[in-house]
Amino acid sequence: MSLYIKIISLLFFIGSSISLYASTEQKKYDIQLGMIEYVISGGGVLTNETNLTINGKGKLRFKEWGAVELFEEAVEEVTSGTVKNIETTQVCKKINNKQKLDVDFENKKILERKVPKGIKNNITEGLVKKGHEIIAGYNCDIWKNNGIRKCIYKGVPLLVEYGMLGMRYQKKAVRVTLDINTSLNQCTIPSYPVQKFALFKTNLKTKSKKLPKEFSKRLLEISKELQTELQENNITEADLTVQQKKVWLQKIGENIFQKQKELLPQFLLSMQKARVCLQQVSQWIEANTCLEDLRQLKTQFTKDKDSNIDSWRGEEKEKVLDTFDENILILESKMKCIRATQNITDLSACMK
Repeated sequence: MSLYIKIISLLFFIGSSISLYASTEQKKYDIQLGMIEYVISGGGVLTNETNLTINGKGKLRFKEWGAVELFEEAVEEVTSGTVKNIETTQVCKKINNKQKLDVDFENKKILERKVPKGIKNNITEGLVKKGHEIIAGYNCDIWKNNGIRKCIYKGVPLLVEYGMLGMRYQKKAVRVTLDINTSLNQCTIPSYPVQKFALFKTNLKTKSKKLPKEFSKRLLEISKELQTELQENNITEADLTVQQKKVWLQKIGENIFQKQKELLPQFLLSMQKARVCLQQVSQWIEANTCLEDLRQLKTQFTKDKDSNIDSWRGEEKEKVLDTFDENILILESKMKCIRATQNITDLSACMK
């Protein structure tokens, strides 16, 4: 064989290898296209007086072996007990080989980021394969370690769950549609203005640490911290003292605590303003106008949205005013304690 032919053969081999590598590199999933629908659940006891319940739904749609993905989630987190709070989160994001689009529903904009090259997200990293399980009719591989458990089918997660100290989060597939056109464009991305972010540029605001809004992210973050500490000290969760467990649970509930500590003074001020307004009006329509700001704040504490006043005369009017006076007095008496709180346990004690 001549040297020329050898060189051509070598170049062809290298070129074929590179093409093969590139095609396999783009394959995130071993399925060309599909749609997974999830049910999200979880929660637990944050303090002796505070329980957390999580309910929601999610959807993953993908095509081109995962080169293009769409994620949707709607989750409601309800904190009940002496501390009451309702947190709803809505997520819609699209990822392809070059960019990631995150919908910011609160600020009505879309955040566009470039996807870093060469960074692979290995969803089983640090986990050990531990058998199989049937999820939504599919036999998937179980991977688990240190409170994390996943069931993966051809690279697609059908189950993701993790927890610590009795707190739990689970995202489980309930319907799986594979290799059928699932109308990926149905993921509604609003026509909000797009804000682009440079990959490694930041400012003072983005440098400051911000607590994750979703409980699931907070739980996973703190769970990893705990597992690292347990491994370093060669102990298990069972070896932690009651006080140590309380400290870790306080970390999990830190975002709930910070929101409550900020909202409660606002709630008191809103009640006081509504009370002054109510004293001055004579018609039920005007009375309902007095409650608009308070009604908006109230939805963050309770599911009860029925706060309308149907009658504004005689005993009905006096009953409403008395109720306001009583609640204002109670919250005013707790405000000094609330301002001094350092964690969700302190806040629960204040709100007894």
